[in-house]
Amino acid sequence: MSKRLGLNLSDDTHAQVKARADAAGVSVHSWIIAAIERENFRQLCQDTNDWWAKHPETAERQLTDYRHRRAVKGGRDSSAA
Repeated sequence: MSKRLGLNLSDDTHAQVKARADAAGVSVHSWIIAAIERENFRQLCQDTNDWWAKHPETAERQLTDYRHRRAVKGGRDSSAA
C-alpha cells in the first residue's frame, strides 16, 4: 500500500494551484501530480544536457553517426522510388 503525502499549502499557494487546475479543467490533485511529473522531466532533461555538455566528443560522435545513418537511409529511400 502506498503512502500518501499531506501537503500543507499556504492559502495563497492553494488558491493559485486551484485557479490553474480549474483553468486546465482538472482536479487540484491531478494538477499537482502533473506538475511534479513535468518538473521531474525538466530535471531529467537538464541532467542529460549537463552530461552531454561534459562529454562533447561523445556528443559529436553520436551526431556524426546519426547524420551518417540518415544519409544512408535517405539514399535507400530515393533509390526505391
